[in-house]
Amino acid sequence: MKPSFWPALFAIVTGTFMAILDTSIVNVALPKMMNVFGVSASEIQWVLTSYTLAMAAVIPLTGYLGDRFGMKRTYIGAFILFTIGSLLCGIAWSNTSMIVARIIQAIGGGMLMPVGQALIYHEVPQEKMGPAMGVFGISAMVAPAVGPTLSGYIVEHLDWHFIFTLNVPIGIIGILLAWTFLRETPIRNDLRFDLPGFLYSALMLTTLLLAVAKGEEKGWTSFYIIILLMASFICLLLFVYRALTTEQPILNIRLLAIPDFTLGMAVNCLMMIGMFGVVFLIPIYAENLLGYSAMETGVLMLPQTLAQGFITFITSAILLNRMGGRKLILLGLIISSVSGLLLIHLNDKTSYGYIQLVLLLRGFGLGFCMMTSMQLPLQALAREQTGGATALLNVARQIAMSVGVAVLTSVYQTQGTKHAVHYAETVTADNLPTSTYLSTMQQQYIGTGLDSSQAYGQALASAAGLVRKYAAIQALDDALLVAMLFLVAAIPITLLIKETKTAARKQDAPLAAEA
Repeated sequence: MKPSFWPALFAIVTGTFMAILDTSIVNVALPKMMNVFGVSASEIQWVLTSYTLAMAAVIPLTGYLGDRFGMKRTYIGAFILFTIGSLLCGIAWSNTSMIVARIIQAIGGGMLMPVGQALIYHEVPQEKMGPAMGVFGISAMVAPAVGPTLSGYIVEHLDWHFIFTLNVPIGIIGILLAWTFLRETPIRNDLRFDLPGFLYSALMLTTLLLAVAKGEEKGWTSFYIIILLMASFICLLLFVYRALTTEQPILNIRLLAIPDFTLGMAVNCLMMIGMFGVVFLIPIYAENLLGYSAMETGVLMLPQTLAQGFITFITSAILLNRMGGRKLILLGLIISSVSGLLLIHLNDKTSYGYIQLVLLLRGFGLGFCMMTSMQLPLQALAREQTGGATALLNVARQIAMSVGVAVLTSVYQTQGTKHAVHYAETVTADNLPTSTYLSTMQQQYIGTGLDSSQAYGQALASAAGLVRKYAAIQALDDALLVAMLFLVAAIPITLLIKETKTAARKQDAPLAAEA
């Protein structure tokens, strides 16, 4: 009787969940950390930026390390680094020490997701892949949404250091589980490390993501951003040339010649932008425009998280084998797009319950398609290709998330300025509704003891505040529309992919023969 794969799967899920959770859990704690360390907003942002850059740079390594040293050893090594980095974050005494600790944490965390995903294909029998990927999908999809809620609770009711030190005992348990239950994969001693390819890919990713992260702050046409983008493009050309002319590239981009893999990856990337776009924009709307606390915002998004996790498991465990991946993705994209249409009409009068209901619908849609789109590219490949494929897929996903958030941030800020100018042109003193509002507010301020000129100045400031508020709401709706269009764009690409069930059956034969 074969041993159960569930303990091994639990070890994988533990690591991937913690690594993904730490991409979003820190955001709410940044103001607190800024005060504790005595640094500016631009300086504290490097706590986030350094994590993203280090994680992106190390992902291309995972395919080589998994093949050369074994995926079990690579996974455990990554988990140890992540846990040590978390401990160092918890005891950081300055912003600089926190950034260094976050880089160590990200090096481990960046490898956990792709190596863990590849390990599933080695640990789990083909006929049990559905339930296994359903459980894995819950960790991958729920962690980003749970992060702000958990962080908000910790910051409000506990010590902010607990955000990081919480990882240490969980990490030790996960490492022991991985050591005990994971099986080692075949080790290839003939592999050579592609140092030029790694350097080109690391420089390409870090310069691109740094430009994306700082584009709005520095200005997209600034010398700083243009130099970064040019450097990234040059490194991309060098990387592609190297990958196509060496026998053992750090990232096997030849996999992009497989149509189903490439199309599936494109669909997944578009969906990641649509998903994380809303995860990024809704907290801005809830906290800055509606005045909700971080904890209230987390609870606001909780129904979407629960619905997405539940439907993800049902989809992967039951529906995928019966319906095929393409139908499920199309169903999920349609539901998510409908919820997107409802979201683009948010305003300052929208009720808490309505937002939760729309996000609940969105959770159902994403549950049908998000994890399915992660499995879809890999089903066109042989099992021995999964290590390199998951590395390539996760690089693409990391770029998509970062670029997507940058695009939506730019839309939000640019449209906010545009709408503010438009409102300022229409809200003038000779406009009857405006003059009536100013007169009413002036009388209210006079009633508080201000003289006529002071009261009128306060009334003007109040009107200007309303202009900024409604301009921000309009800009938010514009950005949510763009996020929805990314999901809509994935629909025609999905139609080009061959039926997933058929592809899976074709793949089963050679895998069974190998066994």
